[in-house]
Amino acid sequence: MARRTRAVCALSLVVLLGAAACGKEHDTATQPSRGSSDARPAVCGSSQLSWKLTLLPGKPHNTPTAMLSAAHKGAKPCAFDGYPGLEYFVGKGPASDAKPKKSTPVHLVLKPGHSIAFPVFYDAVGSPSESCDISAEYDPSISVTPPHRAPHDDYGSLVQLTDTRGHHVRAQVCGPDDPLLGPPQLH
Repeated sequence: MARRTRAVCALSLVVLLGAAACGKEHDTATQPSRGSSDARPAVCGSSQLSWKLTLLPGKPHNTPTAMLSAAHKGAKPCAFDGYPGLEYFVGKGPASDAKPKKSTPVHLVLKPGHSIAFPVFYDAVGSPSESCDISAEYDPSISVTPPHRAPHDDYGSLVQLTDTRGHHVRAQVCGPDDPLLGPPQLH
């Protein structure tokens, strides 16, 4: 009886460990390969990311105005922890900083060749009765910084707002609120 109990316990342990090992799935686009070290890669820096800001067509209610995307052009995976900094500005004049729409944490590992996109919500048209914080006539500069900037001086990258065909579009930010960043989407 004791041998049978030990055999059942040993078999149960093997099944349990096997089930635990099979239950661990990794998204290959965002997770590092696991080897002898589970060390997290360094944070993503501007030199590893190629940024793009695309104005989306139409303006249905509660849909993003633009899409901010970053393609990883580096050779090693990097950690993308948080929301990027996005600022529209006119020289030393008017500026508008984007902030997260919700405080949803972002903790991803971005592998080379993959990208991440954030929907951007703001009023790009305005109404006749209101003025815009940043008018399209000034053709504002747009700066993007990665979250948790790399240890070296990382001042970000300048990007141009483009239409879906890649043609430059003058940015305009209207309304009482600053632009908001939605949760990321992996590509």
